Amino acid sequence: MGIYLREKKVGNGKVSYYLDIYHNKMRWYEFLKITVSKAHPTEQDKEKKRLVQEIRIKRENELIVQDNGLIDRGKRKTNFIVWFENYINNKPNTNTHRSTALAHLKTYMGSRPLPFTALTPQWIKEFTNFLLKKVSNNTARCYLMDMFTALEDAVRQDIMPFNPFRKIEKHERIRQQNVFRQAFTLEQLQHLVETPCKIHPQIKQAYIFSCFTGLRWSDVNKLRWSEVIVKQIDDKEEYFIYFEQEKTEGIEYMPVSDQAVDILKECKKELEEGNDKSPYVFPCVKEYDDKNQLMYKIVNRALKKWAKKADLDVKLTFHTGRHTFATNVLENCPDGDLWTVSKLLGHKNINSTQIYAHVRDKKKASAVKALPKLKVNYAKVA
Repeated sequence: MGIYLREKKVGNGKVSYYLDIYHNKMRWYEFLKITVSKAHPTEQDKEKKRLVQEIRIKRENELIVQDNGLIDRGKRKTNFIVWFENYINNKPNTNTHRSTALAHLKTYMGSRPLPFTALTPQWIKEFTNFLLKKVSNNTARCYLMDMFTALEDAVRQDIMPFNPFRKIEKHERIRQQNVFRQAFTLEQLQHLVETPCKIHPQIKQAYIFSCFTGLRWSDVNKLRWSEVIVKQIDDKEEYFIYFEQEKTEGIEYMPVSDQAVDILKECKKELEEGNDKSPYVFPCVKEYDDKNQLMYKIVNRALKKWAKKADLDVKLTFHTGRHTFATNVLENCPDGDLWTVSKLLGHKNINSTQIYAHVRDKKKASAVKALPKLKVNYAKVA
């Protein structure tokens, strides 16, 4: 192995530096794009020459670390905040959880840098306590999981020897708390759709579509007609949605309920009558500012207005629509078990679906009532 600093004349008494690298029987050059005056060097030229020598030594150290399977201590001094921001920006589908986690991290650290070496189990516990004062337990857990996943990637990149999260005892880790998931009954949904309210019809359509498909806002607002598949099965027209989930980045192929099919047909008819060539199923609610989520805020205000008109004491959001779908499948469908709901919601792990294990009392009561009665004469038994 050898790394040699070479000079290339560029005219006017100046030279440009490059590295001549020989490693593992391969040879290549790295041009540093640093030019100095050879004939009359200035103080700045001398500083540049010291810089290129440092670069040569750094490259040599990198190859030694690579050959011996060592951890580059220089990388561990990198500012995690800067690295985490680049990590988020390079993700194909950046969710709001990651960005908000980064925002809280910046608030916590202020102007101080956060080298990887400072990411200890104790630091994580202190940051967790900070988050718990700002957000709910489960939200804090989501932010920490985003950091955990990022640090797993840092370990794979040989920036860290281990993930500090894994050094925290299990009983000290923040755990998912069971919370009440607001959801509408079918009777409440019927009342909602019968309640007149002056908001855009597509907002109503998109929300009810979510209640009968379980799709998130991030999936509903950008749903394309090309993702709606119609098949003939047993001489019957069946609708499916084939799409990539925004949050999990998983490809889903999902059957569509009859109510959702009616909405799709309504939307198609409205587009054709209006001679609209939009590729989106709900073009009027398509998010036009992903960074600031301006359409999402407009839609939420409209849903709040609709719920108030209907006198419903349940928060009307697309996440409520997703919970409504899951709960009603479990309560009203004979084949609606947790495994089926998990697949319909696009969960990668059934553990994510366990939050629906405690369904409303109607399901519990029907399960108990299904138990057969014994024919017992207690007087005779005595």
